[in-house]
Amino acid sequence: MLLFRSCLKRARWMALGLFAPALSAPVFMSPAFITPVLAQPVNEIVWTLTPLPPAMVEKDGKIVGYGVDTLDWFIDRLPAYRHKKEIVPLPRLMQSLTEGGTLCNIGMNKTPEREQILIFSDAVLPHLPVSLVTQTKNDDRLTPYLDDDDHIDLVRLIKSGKLNGAIRAQRSYGAVVDPILKSFSGSPTMTVIGTDEQFLPMITLDRIDWTLYFPAELEYHRRQKTPDTRFTTWPIAGNDHVIPASIACTKTQTGHAVVNDINALVVENPEMPWVTFYTASLSQSDRKRYAHEVHFWQAHKDDITE
Repeated sequence: MLLFRSCLKRARWMALGLFAPALSAPVFMSPAFITPVLAQPVNEIVWTLTPLPPAMVEKDGKIVGYGVDTLDWFIDRLPAYRHKKEIVPLPRLMQSLTEGGTLCNIGMNKTPEREQILIFSDAVLPHLPVSLVTQTKNDDRLTPYLDDDDHIDLVRLIKSGKLNGAIRAQRSYGAVVDPILKSFSGSPTMTVIGTDEQFLPMITLDRIDWTLYFPAELEYHRRQKTPDTRFTTWPIAGNDHVIPASIACTKTQTGHAVVNDINALVVENPEMPWVTFYTASLSQSDRKRYAHEVHFWQAHKDDITE
């Protein structure tokens, strides 16, 4: 189902990361008290945790989610380091990574700007990309907009003016989708709203026909808002590749060492047992899609240039 070969090299999700790191026992500090870690012991790592549901969800004073579980899988296998965790709001994340000491973040994608201050591990967690979402009972209405691979031609769909969609204001949906949305800015059939938390109820009430979510994000909102409703995620033509996220650390001696150790764990565990945490966040249909796409990615990733 995916145009992975031609598209992976274009994969650059423009948010700060696919998800932010995790929590289990250690330290949580109010953002107001996050200061440069200048006296940090040589082998200490501060994991920056950014609440980004569903990977990182604040609940009862803690952060939970598949990002947490994935991070803890690695921490449990890195006993040579002293691990601390700090909650860092998304707007402060990049700034915090320049404040000294060894800080790491799980779920980041490489960009030239980030590589100036961070060292990146090999890919640790491939994610399904942003997809178009509809209510399953209306799947037949999408047939005119499918290409030969059963992927949505988003340009043709919006241009038709026959289906109403909604997107979130000031959100990046990725390098492939953003230019398409920009070209239809002001379209009467594409509503721009400040928050996307109510998009699924709006689809259920037939106020809109489609929206855009990461599949794990969709399932999180479905479980929270409309647990009895079935939705379908449609791969978008040109944007159907998986997104391989990494662990990034500041360029200290400890940062380089832990990234090397993480890469060794990735090599030692080619089946990537930690992806089960992410898989559990998906719908049943998306789990099948994910298994297929990850299998292809694992078989061909060495032949593909990012």
